[in-house]
Amino acid sequence: MPAPSKRKREGNASSSNALKVGRSSADSSASSVTPAAMQASSDSVISDPQEESLSTSKSLFEYLERLPPGTLRSIYNLPPPRGPTVAAAVLRSSSLTDIARQCALRLVACGGKFKVETIIEGWIHRHGQRDALLALRRLESMGILEPLGLANRPGEGNEVNDEARDSEKRAKLMAKFACLTPEFKEAMRLHLSTMSSSPWPTITKEQIDEFKRNVGDAKNDGKEVEKESRDPPSHSELELYTQSSWDSVLHFLVGSDDAGRDKGGIEEPPEEMVLFLTRIGLMQEDPDYSGTDQSRAPLVITSKGYEFMLRDINAQVWQFVLQYLNSMAHHNMKDAIRMEALSFLICLGSCRVGEGYFSIVLGSKSARILMRDFARFGLLFVCRIAGKKAFYPTRVAVNLVASNEKAGSIQTDAALQSVAATRSLEESLASPVPSRSHLAVVVQTNFQVVAYTTSKLHISTLALFCDVESYRRLPNVIFFHITRDSIRSAFRLGVKADQILRFLHVHAHPMLRNGDRLLVPSNVTDQILLWDRERRRVLMDEVWTHQCRDASEFAAVGQYASDLDALAWGNAHTNKLYVHFGKSEMVYAYIRKWRTKHYNS
Repeated sequence: MPAPSKRKREGNASSSNALKVGRSSADSSASSVTPAAMQASSDSVISDPQEESLSTSKSLFEYLERLPPGTLRSIYNLPPPRGPTVAAAVLRSSSLTDIARQCALRLVACGGKFKVETIIEGWIHRHGQRDALLALRRLESMGILEPLGLANRPGEGNEVNDEARDSEKRAKLMAKFACLTPEFKEAMRLHLSTMSSSPWPTITKEQIDEFKRNVGDAKNDGKEVEKESRDPPSHSELELYTQSSWDSVLHFLVGSDDAGRDKGGIEEPPEEMVLFLTRIGLMQEDPDYSGTDQSRAPLVITSKGYEFMLRDINAQVWQFVLQYLNSMAHHNMKDAIRMEALSFLICLGSCRVGEGYFSIVLGSKSARILMRDFARFGLLFVCRIAGKKAFYPTRVAVNLVASNEKAGSIQTDAALQSVAATRSLEESLASPVPSRSHLAVVVQTNFQVVAYTTSKLHISTLALFCDVESYRRLPNVIFFHITRDSIRSAFRLGVKADQILRFLHVHAHPMLRNGDRLLVPSNVTDQILLWDRERRRVLMDEVWTHQCRDASEFAAVGQYASDLDALAWGNAHTNKLYVHFGKSEMVYAYIRKWRTKHYNS
């Protein structure tokens, strides 16, 4: 495998930090990845503050929290299994504290209504009463409690408002009743009375065997079988499908030539996905293209695309889903479509990898359209099982919800590394023929990066911030060096220091996670941060220089420029002034007037 091209790491500030990958935008002239019924222009500016808040959500449950309270309660009110599944997922999520979960469960079990005073002073230890108020606030903001006047909308801070601090208003608050919203209460009642942990009936082996017997009987009788069906996909097949779906996107972003060369090559993403990449800002038409036919301009990766490359797969999936939801901002049925999409995603998080479901369980046509679109993101594997169309949730669909359950409110991507993911990586490293998907990185104190991988995609990603001249490889391991020039090249491409460090932490070798060893040596971390600060040590400013004739002109013009806040610097020995360019015309006009008055008189 050849070393990565150095051209793929060097940026040009005049070309919007873009990297040419040599693909034509004419190849992506298909319709949007979103269905026609949901299609809206994502290029238009979002002027609604509510939509702007939603568009910056970092997780699925943060997105739910920023929805209007009425929309949240409408989601809880959806018919089973969607409403009950969403209510249970919110109760498990990091959006609620442990005290909030306990209060919600007690209210569900005890009729759904209690005085606030009883909850705070009777249920909670006296040292935790402030935490109890914060818990009630969280329950109110998630549409679980009827309004008490405690909750603020997201982004307004985490403090309980003045009503809880003022003694008179506190007494009024204590006299109020904390009531579960009818929608959440009924949803939780249905969830707790359901025997199955799966949101939909799963495809059983008996159903598949019965279909095979019927097909065999039909063939024996000479009857024609309508459509072919296949066996259920295995866990390894689902994992390979997910990885290949994302590899095709990431290879296309970096312009890797690892696609379609041989039997194990990576296919290019479909045309709809290519168009979607340009719509969400990960790729753009080459701004330096000088041809006459702009439709043939090659696509280039943007600085936002480089940031996307360095994130883990769960964050990448959420970014795609978020942009998919944002594309509905101007649709006249956006609330109904979002409710359908969000409830579908959360139901997928309650499924198990390897279990299949017939598409008929989704009920509506819009849900089946969502099934098709989510399959393009690698969230679902769609096929025909037992003569019917079926879907199988993949690992990334399940982890999209699971990674936000029972977690802290502030997380890093490195902290989201699950035991299952680490075990899977260890199995890949131990296999005789390593898979193309695994990546395990060891950073040494001498700035050498040792990466256990066989993928050109991983090599291209590491080449964003490593010195490609130091590239060496063995059959399943590659070697790079981190240098000042390579890090500065990454900065010019729009990559940030914390993104590089997060990438190294997320993909650290599993053996480094045993014990209290640092995933990245402290001297390497400190040096990368210092190289980042070098860029801000000197601030460049455009100035206009003026050579004064004598000291009197220097003093007069310098004083005027200083009063105007236009003076950048002055040298009294040479009578030279440096003026901010934006105000140079006003200073020049003053100089002409001053010279006319003093030299021509």
